[in-house]
Amino acid sequence: MTHQNPAASDPLAIDGGAPVIDRPLNRYKGAAAIGEQEKQAVMEVLESQSLFRYYGPNLLSKVAHFEQEFARFVGARHAAAASNGTAALRMGLAALGVGPGDEVIVPAVTFIASVGAIVASRARPVFAEVDETMQLDPADLPKRLTKRTKAIMPVHLNGVAVDMDPVLDFARSHGLKVIEDAAQSCGSRYKGKAVGTLGDVGCFSFQLEKNITSGEGGVLVTDDDELFRRAVIYSDQGGQFWTSHAGVRDTVGGQPVIGENLRMNEIAGAILGCQLAKLNEILNRIERNTTIVREGVETIPGLQVGPRNPDRDRHALGVLFYLPTAEQADAVAAALRAEGVPAGKVYGGQPVYAAPQILNQWTITRGCPFDCPSYFPEPIQYHMGMCPRSEDLLARGVGISVGPFYEEEDLDGIIAGVEKVARHLL
Repeated sequence: MTHQNPAASDPLAIDGGAPVIDRPLNRYKGAAAIGEQEKQAVMEVLESQSLFRYYGPNLLSKVAHFEQEFARFVGARHAAAASNGTAALRMGLAALGVGPGDEVIVPAVTFIASVGAIVASRARPVFAEVDETMQLDPADLPKRLTKRTKAIMPVHLNGVAVDMDPVLDFARSHGLKVIEDAAQSCGSRYKGKAVGTLGDVGCFSFQLEKNITSGEGGVLVTDDDELFRRAVIYSDQGGQFWTSHAGVRDTVGGQPVIGENLRMNEIAGAILGCQLAKLNEILNRIERNTTIVREGVETIPGLQVGPRNPDRDRHALGVLFYLPTAEQADAVAAALRAEGVPAGKVYGGQPVYAAPQILNQWTITRGCPFDCPSYFPEPIQYHMGMCPRSEDLLARGVGISVGPFYEEEDLDGIIAGVEKVARHLL
C-alpha cells in the first residue's frame, strides 16, 4: 500500500495550510452496514403489530431469536437482551447481588456508564489504574481491595481486551465476582475466547457507535443458570406478576423479586439479528484497517506505539500512541484533527472520576452509596491524583479512530496526515 507524503515545506492545516483529508470519514461500524435486510426485518415487525417481545397478535420472537444467536456467537450458555448497555450492566450487578455496603473495582479509564451502573446499584465504585493499552491493570488490584470489595468490573475499551487471566486469578483468590463491561468490544477475543464470556457475567452495548447497533440496545451473557434467571427476572419487573389479561407471566421460574423494566423491544431485536450476521465481516475489516494504519505510523519518529498483542488487540478499533509530554500530545491531536485525521485524547485526556458529578458524588437522591453511614461508616473521597499513572497516560496519549469501512484513500490519508504532523511538531 502506498500513500502520499506531503512535502516538509507544506504548512500544517492548523496554521492555514491545506488538510491532507478534506472530507469526513465514515467511522461507524454496524451503523454503516445498515441496509435492506434491516429495513425488511423492521417492516416485518411493524406489519406483525407485535412490537413487544413477549406477546402480540402475531409475535415473531425477534428478540428471543437474537438472544439465542448471540449466545451461540460468543460461546455462552445464556444471553438476556436489554434496552441498552447500561441496562445490561444493571442486570448483571443485580444478578451478582451487588448493593449497599459493597464496593466494585472499576478502571479509571472508562465511559461514565460503568460508574453510573455501580452507583445505581447503591454500591461504591473504587477506581484502579490502567496499563499502556488503557485497560485495567491487574497489578493494581491488590491496592484497591478492601473488606467491602464485592466485584471487579474490567472494561474492554475500544476493541482491546483486558488481560483477564490475572484478573480472574485475583478474583478467585479473594472470592470476588467479575462483571465484564464489553460494551465497546463486541466480538473481540482474549486468547481466542470472546470477551464477555470470561467472568461471571458479561455485558454488551449496541448503541450507534458500536460494532453492531440498533441505536440503543444491550445484552448480558453468562454460563450460570441462576445468574441468568436473576438477570432476566430483574429486567422483567422481577418476574411472576399479574398482566393486564389477568394472567401471570413467569418466563424463567423461581422466586420473584421487585425489579425494573430493562427489556429489549422487537424492533431492536429484528435489527440486531441482521447486524449479528454481518459482525464477522465487520471484525475482519476492523482488523485489516487497523493493522494498515498501525504499520504505517509505528515507525514514525517521536511516536511511542506499544507492541502488538494479538491475544488482546486483534480487533482494536484504532491506534494509540504516546508523546513525551501532555503539551505535545495536545498539539499533535489538534494538528491531526485539522488535517482531517480522526484523532484525539482518550476521553479528553481525563479519567472518568474527573467528571464533577463523580468528584462531588452528586446523585439524584440521597442515601447509598455516598450518604448511608449504616452501610458505609467511612466516607469515600474522590480526587484528582487517585490513579496517577492513568492520568499521566491519558494526558500523553493520542488515539486514532479506525472504521471498518474506511476506503484505501482514507487509510493513505490518515498515515500521510500523521507523517506530516510529526514532521512539523516532533
